[in-house]
Amino acid sequence: MLKGAGKLTERVYDFCIEQGLLRRGMKVIAGVSGGADSVCLLRMLDEMKEALDLTIICVHIEHGIRGEESRADRDFVRDLCAEMGIELKIYEEDVPGIAKERSMTLEEAGRCVRYEAFKKEFAKKGADAIAVAHHRGDQAETVLFNMIRGSGLKGISGMTAKNGSIIRPLLILSREDIEEYLRDMGQDFRIDSTNADEGYSRNALRNCIIPELRRIAAGADEHIVRAADEAREADDYLRSQAAPVYKRAVSGKGDLYRVDIDKLAGEPGIIVRYVLRSLLTNIYTSHKDLEALHVRSLADLCYKQSGRCLSLPRGMGARKEGNYLLVGRIFGTESECEDINMALNTGGESPVPGYGSFYTRLEEWDGTGDIPDSHYTKWFDYDKIVNGVRIRTRMTGDYLTIGEDEKKKKLKNYLIDEKVPSSERDHKLVLADGSHIIWIVGMRISQHYKISKETRRILKIEYKEMQYGR
Repeated sequence: MLKGAGKLTERVYDFCIEQGLLRRGMKVIAGVSGGADSVCLLRMLDEMKEALDLTIICVHIEHGIRGEESRADRDFVRDLCAEMGIELKIYEEDVPGIAKERSMTLEEAGRCVRYEAFKKEFAKKGADAIAVAHHRGDQAETVLFNMIRGSGLKGISGMTAKNGSIIRPLLILSREDIEEYLRDMGQDFRIDSTNADEGYSRNALRNCIIPELRRIAAGADEHIVRAADEAREADDYLRSQAAPVYKRAVSGKGDLYRVDIDKLAGEPGIIVRYVLRSLLTNIYTSHKDLEALHVRSLADLCYKQSGRCLSLPRGMGARKEGNYLLVGRIFGTESECEDINMALNTGGESPVPGYGSFYTRLEEWDGTGDIPDSHYTKWFDYDKIVNGVRIRTRMTGDYLTIGEDEKKKKLKNYLIDEKVPSSERDHKLVLADGSHIIWIVGMRISQHYKISKETRRILKIEYKEMQYGR
């Protein structure tokens, strides 16, 4: 029993016991940024400490993004932990530099850095759990984000209260609950100024989309969370139904599997997709948000003629051979594989089976702002594009322009000069305006399409490779 705790802490305590998040004698790493959510988490863990004999170690990451404001967050957390008598470990990281090095957005790099720090301290201290401060509002954002990126049931089921060593004690609380708790305690917290920047996808959902949904239907975010709970139940059920089908139809191990397509006959399409998803999980060890596109592409391959094949991430592939589907490290770059040739959506997402997705937007250009210097994020002078933009692999006659004098160079010769292995050249993605190559993805853009002082409209493009795991 908790002594002297308020109703909200008692709710969280009961939730933690019911879900098996906390037990007596645990050593818990608590991720604390200084914002309302994480300060609430730290305070509630502290209130539960005596009843559960918890050892709490706080970890704070200074991301190197917001200058003095970020350092003030660090100092706030340091003072709070000193006041509470809680051990604190501070990590100072250059997230913008890491984002550039890893070709990630700041959001992605920040998340990677946080969890790397948490796991490092977890191992160093011999801890039992890593507590993070996700609440029900975060859950609604996650579900919407995964839904609009094309995730299947697993993605739209959102976050679980426990995922390996990660626990989420506040997942039953709303943001309003958290603010009420801190207000009643008289506890200050820090406000991140970047939370108002709607250039970050999460902020756009939080500040624009969800409030508009609430206007349309009161309690919309709560309804989204309940739908996620049902999606999770459906996902668990479908996995159980797919398991015996997998056992019957799939053989192999490691990085080479064989699927007997005849043994999938008569099964509902969703069960077939779950079987193929399980197969890919065996190869790649973990799921990513955009896995649904790979699964659908594999399912489609089952019904194509023998000899057709599909590229998958990290040098893997699939090939139809008679009534079997071979999946794994089996095919290199055979010429019979399907070429990619599709139109680029200039105002949204363009998923490319077996590769990744392009995210684009068209904007007016006033000559200000830093042009990105990233392998996978590029800006182009849109008004110089004549025939529209195609996403494809190379073709005979392709060329690009190099240097201020825009000297033409054959794409084939450029790839040879850049020492791209011959086995990879036919599978290199390009954006093309007719035969004129706009961008060799991950490499050079053509001089002709670069932004200049005459540019009036820019096409912003970001490419994200699909990956199952590292």
